[in-house]
Amino acid sequence: MKAAHIKQYGNIDTLIVGEVSKPSITASQVLIKVKAAGVNPVDFHIRNGMLKDSGTHELPLVLGWDASGVISEVGDLVTGVKPGDEVFVYAPLTEQGAQAEYIAVNADVVAIKPKSLSFIESAAVPLAALTALQALTAHGQLQKGQKVLIHNASGGVGNFAVQIAKHLGAHVIATGSEAKKDFIMGFGADEFIDYKQDDFEQHVKDVDLVFAAVGGNNIVERSLGVIKPNGRLISLLDEIDEQFAKDKNVNYARMLVEPSKAGLNKITDMLESNQLKVTIDSVYSLDDAKQAMIKSESARATGKIVIEVS
Repeated sequence: MKAAHIKQYGNIDTLIVGEVSKPSITASQVLIKVKAAGVNPVDFHIRNGMLKDSGTHELPLVLGWDASGVISEVGDLVTGVKPGDEVFVYAPLTEQGAQAEYIAVNADVVAIKPKSLSFIESAAVPLAALTALQALTAHGQLQKGQKVLIHNASGGVGNFAVQIAKHLGAHVIATGSEAKKDFIMGFGADEFIDYKQDDFEQHVKDVDLVFAAVGGNNIVERSLGVIKPNGRLISLLDEIDEQFAKDKNVNYARMLVEPSKAGLNKITDMLESNQLKVTIDSVYSLDDAKQAMIKSESARATGKIVIEVS
């Protein structure tokens, strides 16, 4: 089958679109004929070698872990889904990815695709929306009436986070570039800070939660000073010393998103009731997967980048 994959770790030149073996399934898995696959920053981090020395992956490695498609085969122990079902999934990062004609994945993390969304829109949802949901709820414990600061609110994760935080009844302060202010405010943010022109520390204080959906610029450590005592700081990328945060009376965690059928079902409910909207930045063919990754690495996408497979 055709897939976007790597045979060695390194820069964009290591990404190949070509033939790899079609996966076979175990008794607890389903085989999905992929219609579309999402593109996320974790893709190029893994390509660069983020997990190179961990023994996590075997090469060649298919990249991308968001998928929407149609179930082609089911394992003997699988219940609840059947061939022909339209589904979407965030597949475990530890396994082979989704930028391919087929993906094999455990059935217990696969959810029925939202009926109101196309395959392309559905592929834009799983990893980013699950990340936002888990960051704000499981890790951030955000409650109605609380105040949250969301860094990089125009990104794939950030714009879902703004919407989910508003759905939870929070007051949302969002950072982004001035060019994307209208986009961010359109999702319901209560306040906007242009990170290029203003230091957020000068405008924010006593928030219950900071969600750093971006790294660099010392943003995680700088955020410690704007959080109320015993508040929370959740980071997707950059790490700080946990004891350093404790000394500032802040509960800090660097999170990794977990595949979750239940989470996808919650997100589907929000999508179907128009409480959550999907923004597509751009769509590429599988043959143009390298261009899609270049766009992702540019950090200039507004919303999600998607690869249309079939």
